Amino acid sequence: MHKHRLHIPTRKIMPSIHTPVYQFSCVKNMVVLGSSLVFLFLTFVPPAFTQVPAIDSEDALIQRATEAWIDGSTPHALEILEEGLAENPGSLTLRTLRGNILATSRHHQEALDDFEAVLKEAPEALAVRWAKWSTLTRLGNGALAIDELQRIAQREPLNPLVPLRLAQDLRKIDRLEESVVWYQKAVNLVPEMPGWRLNLARALFDVLQYDKARQEVQQVLQTVPRHSPVEMAARNLLMITYGATKERGRRYQPIFSPEGSAEDRKRWGLIRHQGWEHFAKGRYQEAEPILRELLSLKPNDHRVTYELGVSLMELGQYEEAINLLQKGIELGPTSGSYSEVFLDSIFRIGQSLVALQRWDEALLHFEILQEIATVPPESLKAPSSKENKPVSNDSETTDDPDAPPTTLSGKMIDQEKLSYWMEQVWQHIPRPEKASPDANEMLPASALTELPPDQDSTLVAKKFTPDELFHTRASLMGRDADFSWFQFVIPASRVMRDDLQVGNHEFIPIHPNDTFPTTQQEIYLVFALVTASYDAIPLTAQCFLETSPITWGKAPLVQDQVVMSTNEQSGYFILSSPKTEWMPGLYRCGLFVGDTVSAYTQADEVRFRIVAPNQPS
Repeated sequence: MHKHRLHIPTRKIMPSIHTPVYQFSCVKNMVVLGSSLVFLFLTFVPPAFTQVPAIDSEDALIQRATEAWIDGSTPHALEILEEGLAENPGSLTLRTLRGNILATSRHHQEALDDFEAVLKEAPEALAVRWAKWSTLTRLGNGALAIDELQRIAQREPLNPLVPLRLAQDLRKIDRLEESVVWYQKAVNLVPEMPGWRLNLARALFDVLQYDKARQEVQQVLQTVPRHSPVEMAARNLLMITYGATKERGRRYQPIFSPEGSAEDRKRWGLIRHQGWEHFAKGRYQEAEPILRELLSLKPNDHRVTYELGVSLMELGQYEEAINLLQKGIELGPTSGSYSEVFLDSIFRIGQSLVALQRWDEALLHFEILQEIATVPPESLKAPSSKENKPVSNDSETTDDPDAPPTTLSGKMIDQEKLSYWMEQVWQHIPRPEKASPDANEMLPASALTELPPDQDSTLVAKKFTPDELFHTRASLMGRDADFSWFQFVIPASRVMRDDLQVGNHEFIPIHPNDTFPTTQQEIYLVFALVTASYDAIPLTAQCFLETSPITWGKAPLVQDQVVMSTNEQSGYFILSSPKTEWMPGLYRCGLFVGDTVSAYTQADEVRFRIVAPNQPS
């Protein structure tokens, strides 16, 4: 753990020169001796050594300016560079260094001008592009930073972290449709990352592409181990995509106004009862054309959509029935998620998939119903323990209308029927192995517990097995952070501190990038908080190889903790190289707020990668 200490630059002080007083005769003798030496030098030394010394080379100028900059003498460093640019105005190296120095001395626009001038002559200079992106990000110019990141993506087509960061940044400014495109590019580069695919599924869900979102989640469920933390995150997201919660996606906008013309609504009212009567009496052949006409008059009627889906299923038209039943779930109201229509839709989709011999997909639907049926009654809204009263189902109750319905879901699901259909599926696919009975031994130590630090932790520990607890490395898969503490987090090779006049500090990343060599000694994660800290708040970073298995009790490869002082808004983590050296691969760092490290205190995440010296980027 480190605190952000004051770094007082050391300044070299030249020693004073004491000049002795010489007698006149002594001076006279020295003048004569000096004249003789000059004569001998001009006579015998080659002419080449008598020329005026050359000015410093570009490398020497860069070294002098860099040393002055690091020592805290920014004006002197800029003077050295101005002299060099006066002699060589076309030097891109000198101009890049000047841009870096200006970016750390609050001359942001001048720095951006230098970066742009260099990129105009050398558009492939990735280090300059990263420096420009970092400056724009620190200034809060999100749209311009995204534009620069897109240019970096064009020049680093094999770096999966660039499209991933682009997708995440686009979500922050509500450019959701573009975010989906970049998530897809990131997943295409590393298809073996289940967490990235779940984030893609969430992005698809938010733009109302529910079918594609479910397909991505199901692909994850087919590849990850049973009972793993990743499987739990995937199943949670699958429940959301099937409408088991109030979420409908960020682009969802309910329509409250009547649909169609007055004549259409009149026609709909005349035939609605007729369609319902045929459906209720099981006359599906007669109900089908009427229900289709009703949907043409009112396409967003979720109840008619459900009835037509059931009718088509009973008539053996399973593919279209699945689509309609799923659409009915998506069009359903945002409350009363555990209604009979919702549950029956999922069950009938499973039956239709069985008829189509799509066993794995059918099993997923039956398992969703099984999970809903086993929701503990304590998780539903119940009366106070002090009042021994039954739960009221009165529609005029004053309870929160957005609270989960009080009717227990298990009573709506016929467990015997569900078990029968699951057995039909198990006859065609292998059963999973049961979880190890020694799972308790895999729990982390008490200092690293993943249980929520609140009064409900005992209940959670009793109701769920260790394999079902949230894991920090999987808690953000398929969702955004619940609260955003960090305005940005930028990996860099070095960091510099700028002392502000109000007394606090700003830490500035030097040589920002997301790619580092295996020999990198230290990686800095430079961050800014959304608001200044109101107290001495500990922040923790824990980093793992993202491809490594997610297991309980596994120590992070590298970690660091800082304590933010009051009113501080900027800081950094130091990630020192492991004992040997960095292993090549993608690294994910979870960022936590507070004294404990758990899924419930994780505020954000950041990634970087390590590449071997000869590995193409």
